[in-house]
Amino acid sequence: MMPTQAKYKRPAYRIGAFTLVESVISMVIVGVMLVAALNTVGASRLNQYKTWTRAQGRLLAESLLAEIFTQPYSDPNGAPLFGVEVGEDADTRDAFDDVDDYHTWTSSPPTEKTGTEMASWGRWRRSVTVEWVDPANPTLVQGTESMAKRVTVKVHCGGMPVATLVAIKTDH
Repeated sequence: MMPTQAKYKRPAYRIGAFTLVESVISMVIVGVMLVAALNTVGASRLNQYKTWTRAQGRLLAESLLAEIFTQPYSDPNGAPLFGVEVGEDADTRDAFDDVDDYHTWTSSPPTEKTGTEMASWGRWRRSVTVEWVDPANPTLVQGTESMAKRVTVKVHCGGMPVATLVAIKTDH
């Protein structure tokens, strides 16, 4: 009788299939890539928000500076006071009739000239400083009339400065 041949046994695993180790390594690689992608998206969104905030702050500062520069250099009534004169309400800017009336003016949230609050600007604050400066050197503050006033408008959002504009108004 002929010895019977032993039947070929298949190995316990299939050739060409993923092993548990390969699957775990693949998941780790995908996880690391996902974290990196989310960090990139988060940084991009934060940068977009900061850019938007600076742009909005600049627009708020520009609009207030434009309003200030529509006013005459000195009081049309000839009042010699620097700052808000008698009869001008510091809460609304409707009665402001010259540039230095805006000195030390601040508003949080920002308001229209009439005193009406701007909708959805609750975290924002605008402030103005007006100073006499040397016309030949606008960085040098003068204590008396010099025929040049430096107007500084600052805008803050959530307590952080986001925009500062400075301009010079002269009496000429």
